[in-house]
Amino acid sequence: MEEYEDIKKLLKRYLAGECTPEERMRVEQWYGQLDIQAEEPAKEQVEEDIIDIRDRLRRSPIRRIAPWYHYAAAVAAVLLLTVGVYYQFKPSDRFKSSGKTATIASQPDIAPGRNRAILKLANGKEIILDGSPNGEIAQEGAHAIFKNVDGELVYQLGGANTSDATIPRFNTMRTPRGGQYHLVLPDGTKVWLNAASSITYAINGNLGERLVKLEGEAYFEVAKDATRPFRVESKGQIVEVLGTQFNINSYLDEPVVKTTLIEGSVRVAETAEHKTVMLRPGQQAALDRQSHLSVKQADVSDAVAWKNGKFSFSRADIGMVMRQLSRWYDVEVVFKGKKPEITLSGEVYRNTHASKVLEILSFYKLNCQIETVNGVKQIIIQ
Repeated sequence: MEEYEDIKKLLKRYLAGECTPEERMRVEQWYGQLDIQAEEPAKEQVEEDIIDIRDRLRRSPIRRIAPWYHYAAAVAAVLLLTVGVYYQFKPSDRFKSSGKTATIASQPDIAPGRNRAILKLANGKEIILDGSPNGEIAQEGAHAIFKNVDGELVYQLGGANTSDATIPRFNTMRTPRGGQYHLVLPDGTKVWLNAASSITYAINGNLGERLVKLEGEAYFEVAKDATRPFRVESKGQIVEVLGTQFNINSYLDEPVVKTTLIEGSVRVAETAEHKTVMLRPGQQAALDRQSHLSVKQADVSDAVAWKNGKFSFSRADIGMVMRQLSRWYDVEVVFKGKKPEITLSGEVYRNTHASKVLEILSFYKLNCQIETVNGVKQIIIQ
């Protein structure tokens, strides 16, 4: 236990940028050689350490105290040491006794996703945003569309008395696998769109309602307008608000639609059986494929981690984890044999290469390989 405390203190100093070059090298060498420990400390001690280190990580600003792959490795090391090696990350007996040695192919590696999106105008024209210069990129009637220096898409509305003010005009933004984008809707609502997602919205500032249609995942900061509720339609539900912040995860390959409220209040209505729930900040509504609608307290930081540039998991099954990696790295995930019945907890930055994220799985004695088969990138797990 004394050695455990020493290592934990050293890792905290590493994250704070207070290590000497020799200590930093020690941490990185230790991380590369870390193996599953045979003994575990008291459960109460582990839980206390988890809370302490997670709180420190979430309060700390992102600082480039070392190359990104070193920082990601250190974060993973801290969480795996306290959570995984001793408690939550402890593999089942089946994996312990397999005798396998984990391997992760270093070549070819897979770069992380980036700001990529396609904008479809009302007339059907499509604009590849990541290939467009900053400045005005299109006109929609009396309205101008700009891409600003921060890479955001913003609208400049024309006058209220223009001839086409009441003609319905809709735009659609979609992100590919391996892409994300930030846009500001004509009413001032800010939207962060995750990978493999799309949002359709009216650009007419004078229409009586604010309705958007979402596929995939998005985070919303809704501009307040007491006269016009803001509604999001997605995969069997409608979310209605006046002004608030929330996240919706509605991917078709996920078993439930998750709506997580950060600030304000929202009403979630299930469309098939007309069930309705109201959410308070910190709550999450879950709508499954059988139209069951439930509410629970949520780990908000996990729900919006993607927007803040991280993967964050709390006892997530390996299928959910790999679906997120598949979308962000634009890669197929192949399980050879039975899918491991394990759960993962921890945080890793999304701007690191896939091989660094996959290092988490090495603690389960799993073989993880990155391959290209017939031009298709694959992560193979066995």
